[in-house]
Amino acid sequence: MDETPEELEQIKREAAQIDPYQYRKRRRLMFAFLLGPLGAGLVWAVLELKDRARNPCERLKDHYCTHTPGGVNCTAYTGLWKESVEDDSPKMRSNIRDQCDRKILRLKEDDHVTVK
Repeated sequence: MDETPEELEQIKREAAQIDPYQYRKRRRLMFAFLLGPLGAGLVWAVLELKDRARNPCERLKDHYCTHTPGGVNCTAYTGLWKESVEDDSPKMRSNIRDQCDRKILRLKEDDHVTVK
């Protein structure tokens, strides 16, 4: 112990200013900043996949029944939606859903109508 009491006080003050957890805090902060966008992206992906998995005939039925309740298109697409769900043949159900997909695309391209 060759230090003088003043030097010893200086060493103690410097040691008190050292934060042994500074790197742990910084790592936690960086993790928090990365976790937020990752969580938001995950929620967006789940919602997007859920929307894509929805029956396109159901989307058309909801669209027409919202805009013209009880109208001809509402009635027609309600029947088409039932067929796309209840038909015995998987191939026929697939064909009906493809027709509904094409109708949605045509509405979007020709009439600039977005079917949700």
